[in-house]
Amino acid sequence: MKPLHVEKFRIGFQDTDTTARVYFPAYVKWFDIAFIEYLRKNNIVFDGAGALRVDGKPTQHTLVVGEYGCRIASPSSYDDVVEACLTAVHARRRSLRAEFALNDCGDGRLLATGWIGYVYVDMKAWKSAELPAEFLSKLGVRGESSPQT
Repeated sequence: MKPLHVEKFRIGFQDTDTTARVYFPAYVKWFDIAFIEYLRKNNIVFDGAGALRVDGKPTQHTLVVGEYGCRIASPSSYDDVVEACLTAVHARRRSLRAEFALNDCGDGRLLATGWIGYVYVDMKAWKSAELPAEFLSKLGVRGESSPQT
């Protein structure tokens, strides 16, 4: 299955621990960047205050990380080139779940899989809000798909 979006990264010293292996929070950071760039590709961006802009129009909503998970399948090291692939986006009433795979660009190995649950939040009330159909449509996602976030 073709990924929805792919972002490439070269593993830097800042991404590794004392053994020169990737430190686990880096995987989630790369997944999050891939999702943000997928939003940008669909003309959804965050403004300087964190609010979403859709087709250039400001909203009073944002997406916040509610939870995440990552399973490391194979180690990766300093200076490797990797690609974070957004493989699926599922919608619930008030949240999105983005699923990812991280691959080594050199030998094609699967390095990790993971997911991030994003909650759609009204920035005035600071409470979760229902995802609008037009927002989901821009992402090519239907409401209330699974898995659960």
